[in-house]
Amino acid sequence: MKTERLLLALSLVVLLSGCSTTPTGEGNAKAADTGYFLSWEQKGQLIGSGRIKDAEGNWYDVWVVPGYDEPAQETMTYLGKTGTAFGEYFGSKKYNDLGEASWDALTWGFDDCIDDFIFEGQPKAWGDYWSTAEKRTSKRVFGWWFAYPWALMESVVDPVVRIPLGLCGTVLGTAAGVAIVPSYYALNSTVEGTWYLTVDAILLPTVACTWNTVIAPPMALIGQKPAPSRTDGFWVKQITAEEALKPAQAVDEPINTKDIEALAAWSRLLMKTVPPFDKQRQEIQRKANEERKASYKKEQEETKAINQKTTEAIESLLSDPDQKGLLDYLRDRNFNPQRTSKAFTDLRQHFKTELSDEEINQVIQLLQRYAPSTTPQKAPLRPKTDPVKHSVEVIQEIK
Repeated sequence: MKTERLLLALSLVVLLSGCSTTPTGEGNAKAADTGYFLSWEQKGQLIGSGRIKDAEGNWYDVWVVPGYDEPAQETMTYLGKTGTAFGEYFGSKKYNDLGEASWDALTWGFDDCIDDFIFEGQPKAWGDYWSTAEKRTSKRVFGWWFAYPWALMESVVDPVVRIPLGLCGTVLGTAAGVAIVPSYYALNSTVEGTWYLTVDAILLPTVACTWNTVIAPPMALIGQKPAPSRTDGFWVKQITAEEALKPAQAVDEPINTKDIEALAAWSRLLMKTVPPFDKQRQEIQRKANEERKASYKKEQEETKAINQKTTEAIESLLSDPDQKGLLDYLRDRNFNPQRTSKAFTDLRQHFKTELSDEEINQVIQLLQRYAPSTTPQKAPLRPKTDPVKHSVEVIQEIK
């Protein structure tokens, strides 16, 4: 406790001394800036703002020194936000939003869940089931006499799931509309305002000021004068005069009419300046797209021609009488793509002394594309079903 008081007193002495000995004039500033240690003015700058200005007008920001200015600004900013948050209880916007959110929840619970999902969805589903049964019966498909019993089973399963789901949605929508949403809007401004007050306006600035009281006076007393050559962009960073003098954090105030007018003026300036360049950029992109399309079309045409020639060459090879015995043997042995792939390891070993690795890879790729036997694969059969399995499918398709 004694140490903290001593550091606080020391910082106040240094700060007041710096303020009372502020040099005037450029010549005086350069004269006061000579030597190794910070001048009194620079000591005051470091303790007050965590920034230092040298005799040449360069500003330096010291990362570990927050200063007292920034925490004070944050306190004022977040005190204002605290008042704004609690002031929402006295405005109409909160209650308008509450009413809209509650109405949306109730609308979903009754219109979507009861009216659309149950009252309209149920007859539609029944209509689909029975119309499908009618079509199967009229076409006399195999087992058509079972179409209507099957539709009856679907019509029984659907409401068993649909009605409880719709009612649950109604209960949830009602609870949200009359309890959850109002509770949220009753508490959100209080939570927001309490956070601004306790954390942003009091706790964080207090911690920053306490740390500044500990670190700033020793650095102000024994710290070396900064220079552009002694900055690393992290611990000490050279900044512009505008950055040094503006608040560390922009004030997040509500947008007002003057803000809109200023943004509108800036927008008009942008509309006069930027669109001509956008048009030039679009024209460049249009020409590039046309060139790409023409190039792609040419590539497709040439590729199609090469593919046709390749197909003709393969067909000629397949119809060559001299190769008939070889191809018949491979086809009898059922060397389709799947069976052929099983021989790749042995083929690599076979060609090891005859071909290079690159050539062997080319052989494998050719066999993958043109296997000797090209027996078409059968399409997979449709999975069988039963009443229980189809009931699950009906439940999954409910919407």
